[in-house]
Amino acid sequence: MFSIACTAIKSIVNLACRKLRSHPTSVVPTRCALALMTICLTGCDSINPEPHSFNGLSFDNPVLAPDFELVDQDNQERRLTDFRGNIVLLFFGFTHCPDACPATLGTWQKVNDLLGENAGQVRFIMITVDPERDTPELMRKHLSIFNPAFIGLTGSVAQIEDIAQDYNVFFEKVDVESAAGYLVNHSTLTYVIDSDGLLVLAHRSYETRADEIVDDIEYLIEHSSVLRSRNANLDGNMWYASACCH
Repeated sequence: MFSIACTAIKSIVNLACRKLRSHPTSVVPTRCALALMTICLTGCDSINPEPHSFNGLSFDNPVLAPDFELVDQDNQERRLTDFRGNIVLLFFGFTHCPDACPATLGTWQKVNDLLGENAGQVRFIMITVDPERDTPELMRKHLSIFNPAFIGLTGSVAQIEDIAQDYNVFFEKVDVESAAGYLVNHSTLTYVIDSDGLLVLAHRSYETRADEIVDDIEYLIEHSSVLRSRNANLDGNMWYASACCH
């Protein structure tokens, strides 16, 4: 419905522009008309932002990401809602992981570098699926190899199981003949949560290129800011239209 309405508005705006060019008017009505055109076009562009083809698995109907409370590598209690206002990349892994986890963290390192100034609007979080071994101290040491700003979260086995179920994450211990004693098979998706806390996207970070992840993140940053400021911008334009038309 918004799309149809905006198409009609733009047609009216184009017609008004042609009439203004062919029938010159006084300065005040012209300013008023231009202001109203700006409102219409700005509103339509905000309602219908340019479509984006995500490089990951996008969710058709994003929902609020399930909240949780765990302990980070500095022994501080953290909730997912603490990071509201930032884009969150959320991965379930463990420090003894031989393949997918270090590959994902390595990709995150590249993503962080490529984001430049926008990196300040993104939080990279790994929840351990091996809480029996992954103490806060071990997670801090491990994550600092990639980036000290990366956040590692741990808790009790029961807590991790509950959170994994909320995110449809599979994990199980597998005994192996190695110094590690056992490994953990687990899901390898990185969930992308937008600044409003919506679960919008998932990547296989060790399969998706860093520049592709950055492309998705930058779109979410820009898109969220457009939606957040839409009402404020329209209010400002309405004030301008009201002022110039009197």
